[in-house]
Amino acid sequence: MEKTKQPLYMKRTLILIMMLGYMALLILLLVTSWYLIGEYQSENRRSESNVLDGYISEIQEAMYNIDRHIYDIYAYNDHFQKLSGIKTSLENYQNAYSLRETLKNKMLLDEAAHGYFLYYDRLSKPWYSVNTDKIRSEDASQLNDTLKQFVSGTGNMRNWQVVSSGPDILLSVSCRKENVAICAVHTLSGITEQLQERLDKPINVILLNDGTVLTEKNLAAEMNIKNRLGSSLNSYSERIGRYHVYASRIEKTELWIAMAVKYDFWSIMNVQQLFLLIITLISLFAVLKLYDFLRKQFLHPLRELTGIMNQIRTGEIREVPTTQARFRELRDVNETLSAMVAEIEKQKNLVYEEIIEKQKAQMQYLQLQLKPHFYLNGLKTLSALSAENDTGSMQELIYNLSVHMRYLLQAEREIVPLQQEVDFVQNYIFLQVHMTGRKVKCDFQIDDAVGTWPVPMLCVQTFVENSVKYAKLGSSNIPLRISVSAGMLSADGEHFLDLTVADNGHGYSNSVLEEINRETGGGNENIGINNIKRRCRLLYGEKAEYRFSNDGGAVSELIIPGEVQA
Repeated sequence: MEKTKQPLYMKRTLILIMMLGYMALLILLLVTSWYLIGEYQSENRRSESNVLDGYISEIQEAMYNIDRHIYDIYAYNDHFQKLSGIKTSLENYQNAYSLRETLKNKMLLDEAAHGYFLYYDRLSKPWYSVNTDKIRSEDASQLNDTLKQFVSGTGNMRNWQVVSSGPDILLSVSCRKENVAICAVHTLSGITEQLQERLDKPINVILLNDGTVLTEKNLAAEMNIKNRLGSSLNSYSERIGRYHVYASRIEKTELWIAMAVKYDFWSIMNVQQLFLLIITLISLFAVLKLYDFLRKQFLHPLRELTGIMNQIRTGEIREVPTTQARFRELRDVNETLSAMVAEIEKQKNLVYEEIIEKQKAQMQYLQLQLKPHFYLNGLKTLSALSAENDTGSMQELIYNLSVHMRYLLQAEREIVPLQQEVDFVQNYIFLQVHMTGRKVKCDFQIDDAVGTWPVPMLCVQTFVENSVKYAKLGSSNIPLRISVSAGMLSADGEHFLDLTVADNGHGYSNSVLEEINRETGGGNENIGINNIKRRCRLLYGEKAEYRFSNDGGAVSELIIPGEVQA
């Protein structure tokens, strides 16, 4: 026997196909993006490192040229040799003049040297010439004093030194031979602007000489650059915080040049990667559009059918509207459901009148639960007046009692005008005052607009009688005051009657409040209030509302619409 295949769920299958296709595309895009971004960042690091390496190479080439020129003068220049000995002042001047001209020409021909400083006649007489584009004239004098002090304390040497002059950092090399010394300098001014121009992005340049930070001291402290470079030999590269740092040491010196490039969005990806991300977002948009199509053409009709079934179940509709579904399966479901509802409506019509009769019987039963209570109160009142042999009062009370009983015996009436209920309550208060002698005062505040409002029979009487029977005042000399008010409320285009009965007693007990504030239901106590609630539920459904509270006495509020439910 052939095995029957299990049916697939259309919703689940379509969404699964859509998500699998999108996930495959998304993974491809993410892998490609990851690879391109990685390559871009590596190329960025290489280009940034090459810029610094190229600049360092230029500095070292300039140092090599300066060192060679200085050595040529030291070794082969006759004027330098003559100045090293002891000569007359005139001879020293002539040799110094000739040497100065030679140095000027070298500085003009070789841009590597930014200044020459000559000290002769036992180093007592200085002469210098500087490139004012590189070294400011006002700093040249200070630089002269620094170099003179330096050569005065050293012998023959060609070691490079780092010299500070004003805001500039310079590299200096010197040669001394007995009574004469010559120094050449190469300034590092404008290093930040030069590197920034080559990279075409903002940077910070930190200079360190022999462990001493010369520039950007705050940034260097933040990065702890001194300790980081202390453990490196000639080069260093690392990301520190929001910067990527590249550093190199200039040969023959302890001077480090560290370039800090800020790490921003374009350090992570370029236009190509951004375009790829846009493609990814477009793919996401396409998936959303696909999902929107499925939602409108499948999920929405399916949800509409489910909502229709729920409305049928709750009795809100009796016919199944036709759905505009494009899937054949959903149309078949809609047609089948419509046929089922039609059959159910036929069955409901057969039992509808039976249900109506049951509701009427329940209404009569709830009303009859209230009537014995009032009959007994009436008989007790007549018995008390008969014992006093007060025939005049008896006649008056018998009349009022007959009015009271006639109203109670109208079992066929479910609702009455509000004013008729108020008249009945006034008659009831009259009976209570003359029957018991108790001081009871009932005030009525009924808006003219609601006098004819249809209300459930005994809806006011029940709460007033509850106050007469249970309101505790603490002393028999204190009169019982009952206030009955009725007004109109409007909400969502409908009008409601707001009926409130309040007294000046001690109010409801906590247990009674807990019971009567529950949803409509039975109870062993407070039968009158519970019956009113059940009757209102039958007449108005969910539109009827109740509020029971204590506010200077018991407060009972009933809010009902103007029409009963069908």
